[in-house]
Amino acid sequence: MTTGTVKYVAVREHLQRRIRAMQPGEQLPTEPVLCQEYGVSRITVRRAVDDLIRDGLIVREQGRGTFVTEPRWTQQVRETFADRVTGFYRQQTELGREVGTEVLANHVVRDVAAATALGLNPADELIELERLRFVNGTLHQHVYTYLPAARFGRLVDEDLSRGSLFDHLVREHGVTLVRNDLLVRLDRPEGRIARALEVEDGTVVLAMESLVYDETGAAVAFGTARHTPGNSEIAFTMGPAAPERA
Repeated sequence: MTTGTVKYVAVREHLQRRIRAMQPGEQLPTEPVLCQEYGVSRITVRRAVDDLIRDGLIVREQGRGTFVTEPRWTQQVRETFADRVTGFYRQQTELGREVGTEVLANHVVRDVAAATALGLNPADELIELERLRFVNGTLHQHVYTYLPAARFGRLVDEDLSRGSLFDHLVREHGVTLVRNDLLVRLDRPEGRIARALEVEDGTVVLAMESLVYDETGAAVAFGTARHTPGNSEIAFTMGPAAPERA
C-alpha cells in the first residue's frame, strides 16, 4: 500500500467489500488485528472504520466491539417510465414488508410554496397532511403532503392512517394518477421535523419531493418525504422497461 490518503481509502474500500459479504450482527476484527492485517497504523484503521459507521454499514458498541448492521431497505423508484404511479406504501408492501402510518396532522392551511408548486393561487387553501411512515415497526419517513382543498376538502374527515394515500385518492375521489415528478436532495431538518425523525437539529437526511399529476395535467399532490438516516436507499431505473421474456 502507498501512504497517506491513498492508504486510508484502500483500507476503507477493502473493509466495505468485506462487510457486504458478512452477516448482520457479525463482529469485525479489533483495530489491532486490522492494523496487522493491512499493515497500517491505528489512526488509518480508525479513520476508515469511522467512515463506514457514518455510512451505516457498521456500528460501534462501547465495550463490545464493532458489528455489521442490518441491511438498509431499498426503495425502488421507477415513476418516469412506469405504467402506473406508485407510492411508498405500495412499493414496500409489494416487497412483503408491513407499512404503518401515524397521522400527525390533517387540516386546512395556506402555504405559498406548496400552492405555487401545485399551480394554484398562493392564497388558495390546501389540505396539509403530516405523517410518519414505519416499515416493519421501524420509523422510516416523515412526510408532508399538500393537496388542493377545493378539490379534496373532505380528506380532513377521512381516515388516512391505513393503506396508500395514492390508492385512497383513486378509490375514494376518482382520481387517475399518471405522472409523479421526483426531486431527491439532501436536507438538514430542525425543530419539529428533526424531533419527529428522532435526530439532532441539522442532521443530514435524504429528502424526496414529489409532485403528482392526474390525467388532465392538473397537479394533485405536492409533498416532501424525509428519510431517517441509515435505513433507506433510493434506486432509479433510467430507460424503458425491459422487454418481457417469452
